[in-house]
Amino acid sequence: MTQQPRNPYGSDPRRQAGSDPYRRSSEADPYRQGAYPGRQAEPSSARPRAGRPDGAYGQTGRPNGAYTQANRAPYGRQGAGQRPAAGAPAYNRSRSQANRNRTAGGTEYSDYSRYIDQRQKRRRKSPLAIVVSLVILAAIGVGVYFFLNPLSFEVTVNGVKHTVDRGATLGTTLEEGMASPQPGNLLAIDGTVATEGGGDKFSATVNGEATNDEKRELKKGDVIEIANGADTTETFQSSTEEVPFTRVEDENYWNGSLHVYIPGVNGVRTTKTGDVSGITLVEDTQPVVNEEYKIYNANVGDDKVIALTFDDGPWGDQTGRVLDILDQYDAKATFFTIGNQIEQHADMVKRAHDAGHQICTHTWDHASGSGQGVNLTYMTADEQISEVQKGMEAISSATGADASTVMRAPGGNFFGDLVWTLQPYITAEVGWNVDTEDWRRPGVDAIVERIESAQPGDVILMHDGGGDRSQTVEALRQALPVLKEKGYRFVTVDELLAYPIPTSNE
Repeated sequence: MTQQPRNPYGSDPRRQAGSDPYRRSSEADPYRQGAYPGRQAEPSSARPRAGRPDGAYGQTGRPNGAYTQANRAPYGRQGAGQRPAAGAPAYNRSRSQANRNRTAGGTEYSDYSRYIDQRQKRRRKSPLAIVVSLVILAAIGVGVYFFLNPLSFEVTVNGVKHTVDRGATLGTTLEEGMASPQPGNLLAIDGTVATEGGGDKFSATVNGEATNDEKRELKKGDVIEIANGADTTETFQSSTEEVPFTRVEDENYWNGSLHVYIPGVNGVRTTKTGDVSGITLVEDTQPVVNEEYKIYNANVGDDKVIALTFDDGPWGDQTGRVLDILDQYDAKATFFTIGNQIEQHADMVKRAHDAGHQICTHTWDHASGSGQGVNLTYMTADEQISEVQKGMEAISSATGADASTVMRAPGGNFFGDLVWTLQPYITAEVGWNVDTEDWRRPGVDAIVERIESAQPGDVILMHDGGGDRSQTVEALRQALPVLKEKGYRFVTVDELLAYPIPTSNE
């Protein structure tokens, strides 16, 4: 018995032999009907079926003749002019793009390449266009240059307009006679004429700017003023020498209460010899300032100030009572202390310093020994220096501060060689205008009268040591409120020295 071939489609009438229900009919295929733009309808006979012949599927479920390159191709890139396998979607590109890029016998990118080439050609400039552009720019540049730098232009010289060529200078105006200035003279170092016409050739301004540069180039529109040349001084050779100062001493100690050192300054003398005239001129180019020991009274003007001074302290409680009265009336004073008395009364010295009073030396022991207790001039130079230095050191030890460089000599004896011996160590020596003579103990009233007689700028001499000074303390208590009521202020010697030094004694 002959066995009938097995119908692979079973009993489904749609799957009869020779019929493929999965094949799209020509009526339903837009590619065959030409519905898709750019695609022409193709007869079914023109499209072979790849890998799926009419006939039954094999046992494996794959079309007869398993996968071939044509079966796998639909998901890869198709070659030029190649269609995807029958029944396989063309995922590699859109149909519209493929149609745009597809040309007969070419690749799918040929149209795009031509498009790029055309854009690049449009972007390229013609060599001729570049040359023309450069020529135009050059012409513009030349035009601007000649506009700004014409071959000739006008300038104004001393109010008259002149035409000059490009490159003309200030000297050109003189060479062409636009101005005729007279040259100045060359002067000798002493001011006489060494050479007539040997000075500056001319004086000029260009647009208000002074210049004598003949090579200065002129510009269009320049306004030039040319005048006669100025006189000039000849060159010279010079040398200098130092002129030493001298010491000048005011020998009248009693001309004033303040005795100060004015430092000397050497002068400078210059000798000049003219290179043309040969004239020699000597002049003091820096004047000499002589070192001077100057005696004067303070020039305080309208200021009602008085300097209260106390000698020979510190001395027991007397110095403390004086400080109490000064504090009561807000008065400042200057204390001229004895060095060898400071150690046992250091607290009083410190108190006075801290209260704003000035602490100065009255020597170490009031010129005892060879000075006979009254006169430093009796001592040797070394003894004089020791008296001052030891007195200052005692003050510094008690106050913790640098000692004042102001002093008062015992008895007011400060003259002769002593003045210059002590000059390196002190800046001033102080005398007095009013001597209360309280050391004589003349009575409270007498002391009060003398204190109240003081005038603005005066230095008043009193004592807080050297003996009983109770009269001085009481007189001070009575006099200060009277002077204060008159408008007086009480200042230190340093404050009095701060006033200008007068040019003549008063």
